[in-house]
Amino acid sequence: MNTPFRTIVKVPKAKFALTHRDRIVSIGSCFSENVGRFFERYRFDIDINPFGQQYNPGSIANAINKLLAPVPYAEGDLVHQDELYHSFDHHGSFSRGDKGETLDLLNTRLLASSEKIKTATRLFLTFGTAHVFKLRLSGKIVSNCHKVPGREFDFELMLPDEIMQIMSDALDKLWTINPDLLVTLTVSPVRYFAFGHFENSVSKGNLFAAMNALMAKYPNLYYFPAYEIVMDDLRDYRFYADDMLHPTAQATEYVWEQLSKALMPADTLEIIKELDEINAALNHRPRNPEGEAHRKFREKYEEQMRVLEGKITNLDRIFV
Repeated sequence: MNTPFRTIVKVPKAKFALTHRDRIVSIGSCFSENVGRFFERYRFDIDINPFGQQYNPGSIANAINKLLAPVPYAEGDLVHQDELYHSFDHHGSFSRGDKGETLDLLNTRLLASSEKIKTATRLFLTFGTAHVFKLRLSGKIVSNCHKVPGREFDFELMLPDEIMQIMSDALDKLWTINPDLLVTLTVSPVRYFAFGHFENSVSKGNLFAAMNALMAKYPNLYYFPAYEIVMDDLRDYRFYADDMLHPTAQATEYVWEQLSKALMPADTLEIIKELDEINAALNHRPRNPEGEAHRKFREKYEEQMRVLEGKITNLDRIFV
């Protein structure tokens, strides 16, 4: 019997290839960040989440707009909660106990990432939820509530047309400044059951409807089916963390493998394979760490790493 025991998601090959020559920016959820770490591991030039993890289309669009026209954050942009200073545009990883330190951190990253997105060749956007929290006084969508009392916010669900419009406006501005930028869209496989099971399904559905509309409007967008791979191909709780919602490291690595096959040419995949082999050798636990044999072993692979990193750094010169 040849009946398969899993639902294999056929990932379409991207229209464009991604190599170590590319300059990448990734904006979105924690899943976006986890995949972004693979790009870092394999020595790609990537800027991951300039505002920290962001989940909804409103915050992602706001991040793009802020990076395109950066205005430094000031004291009035911060809120003090639980002995920390926070920005509603940022994840809590940017929060500090000192006001000046918080502003320095926000503005240093803002200016650096602004330059990167204007010269990037690839942008990854990962959407987690269509649910948003808005400040009741201003109507501003926040990226993180930072445990500010719930009475300060309104809770809403963005509709597909609203998502489509806000993302179209941001992408149009982005392509005016960086017309050659290629964009990959994904929907996070992490389900947000804090809002309810049915509500999570509606939220993801609105994201999918908006992604479909965006791809119909912009033929140069590429959609990578991260959600479908985890939900269908990896349809087993052994691929989920203890909370039964977040994918395990093994699941994330499988998604990375599918992503790299869909986006990268053979020579780039060969570099990744070589890096894996070198890293495995360098992480090997020897019987005698102080011995001469192990010293020569490490020197051999450290030299291979230096040669390979030089190759990556000088790709334009080597492969022209």
